Amino acid sequence: SPAWSPDGKNIAYTATVQRARTRLRNHDMFIYELASGRRFPVSFREGINSGANFSPDSNYLFLTISDGPHPDICKISLDGTIQARITKGPAGAMNVEPAVSPDGTKLAFSSDRSGRPMIYVSNIDGSNASRRTLAGQFNSAPAWSPDGKKIAFAGQEADHFDIFVMNADGTEMIRLTKATRPNGRMAQNEDPSFSPDGRFVMYTSNRTGNNQIYFSTVDGNEERRVTHDNNNYYKAKWSPNLE
Repeated sequence: SPAWSPDGKNIAYTATVQRARTRLRNHDMFIYELASGRRFPVSFREGINSGANFSPDSNYLFLTISDGPHPDICKISLDGTIQARITKGPAGAMNVEPAVSPDGTKLAFSSDRSGRPMIYVSNIDGSNASRRTLAGQFNSAPAWSPDGKKIAFAGQEADHFDIFVMNADGTEMIRLTKATRPNGRMAQNEDPSFSPDGRFVMYTSNRTGNNQIYFSTVDGNEERRVTHDNNNYYKAKWSPNLE
């Protein structure tokens, strides 16, 4: 689950690390500095440290930490200090995949507080959380458009995921993907990421048999394949505009 910092200097990601003392494996959060090639751990609390998203000033990370019985979203500084626990349940709910709005005032995330994982939007401090998706079995991976007006996400229907785009308030939802695999089954389309100019949404799809990278115009009228090989690609993220 890589995440670019808005200034383009760092990439946050999760790696499975084996503890030397206990020999147990843990999901730790790291930061990779592009200029120096240095990587360092930023959150290695016992449990899951994943799904990072930078604040607009690149000085903080929002991520899911499961150092207690339930995964919740926290805000941490780049030295790993927890600045705030953004979500607290409710009632033991799972809160994952935080996405900070471009202006830094809102947070989109996936939560099963309604029974099934759906997309919610709250204030950046976690207050006034409001459900944005009302249909499907599992909605995940929210991503904001650069102007903050739209949210893309992966939505599960039956046994497959497709990419959808909606207004940030949940209205005017459209489907970007619908494809079949060589065996005739519906393809999995996941992990949307907006281009810096907001015109395109990139995602991965296994419609050819392997997980390849595609992008579509934000209205779904045109789609193009990016990778053409036998590898598998996951959680592709568009970099910020680094001109």
